[in-house]
Parts: sequence; C-alpha cells; structure tokens
Amino acid sequence: MTDLTVQDLLDRNDLDVLIGDFLLAEELHSKDFGDDEKRNLGVRWFRLRLSQLRAAICGNQAIEAAVESGETNLLAAAVVDAILHSSVGLDVPVTVLAAKVIQVGIRRICSHGEEGSSKDELE
Repeated sequence: MTDLTVQDLLDRNDLDVLIGDFLLAEELHSKDFGDDEKRNLGVRWFRLRLSQLRAAICGNQAIEAAVESGETNLLAAAVVDAILHSSVGLDVPVTVLAAKVIQVGIRRICSHGEEGSSKDELE
C-alpha cells in the first residue's frame, strides 16, 4: 500500500473500501469482511465526519486557491494540511481521506453544508 501517489489514490473507485479496510485493520478478524461491508463502513465513517471536514476545508484560502489553479498536487497538499490542523479524527491515513475529499469535490462538500442546500447524502 506504500508508494501510492495522490493520482493513484484519486484514480481509485474504491476509496470507501480502502477506508473501511483501514478501519477494520485493528479489529480481530473473527470473520472476513467483504468489500460491500468495508464500503458501507467507509461511507458511514466519512459521512459522520462531514461537519468536521467542512469546518476544516470550507473557506480555507489555500484550498480555494488550489481549486482555482486546477493543480491536483497543490490541492492535495492544501487538503492534507487543513485536515492535519483540524479536529477530524484520523482513523485512516490522511492522504486517503484527502483523496476522498477531493474525489467527492470541495465545492460539493461545502455547498451541501450551507443552509437551504440539498440534503442529499455525499459519497
């Protein structure tokens, strides 16, 4: 799992499974967990942290500048920095969480936190 680049992580369509895998890594594996269970766990974990993530990333000037620049590596670094300086619990590697945030979309995450916005769940 080491030596993954930001682009490697962003290209994955199974970040929720990867998050679930990290969350279960410390558990005693009395049974094997399938990808669906890992994905569901990853989705729930991410959703439970959305308000903390919004507080960390929405309105962050470095993130806004990186979004405007279109530079993926700059955006990843800004998101990682924001998460590390926040109260978001890091039960998974920060780069994986940052990739999930970027994959979902900064604007989408932040617009769903505004009053009157759609109540649709983010994945």
